[in-house]
Amino acid sequence: MYQEQISEYRQAFNQSKHVMVRHAKRGMKETLESLAQYVNDEDAPDLYGSGELIEGFERQVADLLGKEAALFLPSGTQAQPIALRIWADQAHTPFVAMPATSHVQLHEHNAYQVLYNLKGIMLGDEHRVPTLDDLKQAALDPLAAILLELPMREIGGQLPSWETLVEQSNWARSQNIKLHMDGARLWQCPSYYHKSLAEISALFDSVYVSFYKDLGGMAGAVLAGDADFIAKAKVWQRRAGGNLYALYPYVLAAKQGLAKHLDNISRYAFHCHAFAKVLNQTNGVQTWPTQPQTNMFRLRIETDPERFFEKALQWVQKRQVAILPPPYRVDNGLLWFELSFGDGCETLSEAQWNEHWDDFSTSVLS
Repeated sequence: MYQEQISEYRQAFNQSKHVMVRHAKRGMKETLESLAQYVNDEDAPDLYGSGELIEGFERQVADLLGKEAALFLPSGTQAQPIALRIWADQAHTPFVAMPATSHVQLHEHNAYQVLYNLKGIMLGDEHRVPTLDDLKQAALDPLAAILLELPMREIGGQLPSWETLVEQSNWARSQNIKLHMDGARLWQCPSYYHKSLAEISALFDSVYVSFYKDLGGMAGAVLAGDADFIAKAKVWQRRAGGNLYALYPYVLAAKQGLAKHLDNISRYAFHCHAFAKVLNQTNGVQTWPTQPQTNMFRLRIETDPERFFEKALQWVQKRQVAILPPPYRVDNGLLWFELSFGDGCETLSEAQWNEHWDDFSTSVLS
């Protein structure tokens, strides 16, 4: 239901001149040309994971995260089950715990079970951040590892307090349970914790980060940990078909994105928090959480979906401005959106975006 209207709205959203969420739009040709300009004359492609381009980038990310070593892989869907499998082999138990809203659980068709022979234990309530008691309850089974997601996408980018995270890390280590971080959006966390990436990662035995979400890369992920862990991950990478002949376009895009966006993420978060306040002043509109902790939040709008799609489509097409991405969920009288902020919000001034929202809410939601 509403699939046709969502598709039409998505097309208008993608064709808009100004899009508030994520990073400013770049066409495929522009993207490739910028990567070509980013290459030095002496740069050479990687070959099956070897070469200074990819190995140098792995060292760079390992240093950022305060880990001994790192491994570039095509995707997080490959990286995370590999990490969990390594810890399961070491502990001689297939049980791993994770939030019910983990990407591993929700979006990978149970690959960790089917391909990696792991058994998942769900942590806590799907609508909140896991507590230490949740970890202890999950550990009634002999756990090899616990996966924690920082920040948690499915609940609007929420995070545990620093004190809670330290407490959970200390407890896991006291139980000889490895702690793995789903850090797909880890780049957003330093501004909330007022800690470095390395300080945050030090609480975990292994860390996964992504390059195409907050950093605007094409694809790609890194696993980081101690040298022995990464040596084992390289074997699993080969087994899983991730040791590609060459990955240099993805490595270059990741390097470029890291250089361009990492130091600006706290500024994007400022825009995110300011706009959430504006949204929450609109009748029938509520962000989750009310006060965002990171560069993202989820948004619920009480309105008639059919009327919304009709008027929103006309508004976006006429102004070539898109504030709300296509909804990820539509209920009777409710629409749900996810807003994640990159440099797209800086294509117009804060005052201009607020004016557009005032016009949008009046024209579409009133």
